[in-house]
Amino acid sequence: MNDDLKEKAIALSDAIMGTTEYADFLQKEEVLKEDSETQQLLMEFQQKQQDFISKQLSGEVDQDLLNQLTDLQSRLKARESLSNFLESYTRLLDMLGEITDIISQRINVDIAEVYRQR
Repeated sequence: MNDDLKEKAIALSDAIMGTTEYADFLQKEEVLKEDSETQQLLMEFQQKQQDFISKQLSGEVDQDLLNQLTDLQSRLKARESLSNFLESYTRLLDMLGEITDIISQRINVDIAEVYRQR
């Protein structure tokens, strides 16, 4: 990559970091990290999800474990820190997607399509 292009990429990164979407994402991420109850629920959900997938791969369907996962999922959805984080993350991804679309149009290459084929 030539130096001029690298500088422009850095400038774009700096501009992204100056957006309200990025600032909001960082703030909501910090709140989520500090929410110990939600963090505990997330860890429990991930562990049970791994257990469920392992059992499923071996041909076993554990209905009790599935019920536990469903309950945990409901409890996680009710956690304000997680829902706020997911909303801010979605807004950030939408903005980054728009940037990617603009670049794709300008260079006449569907970057997302090329990426999906890999």
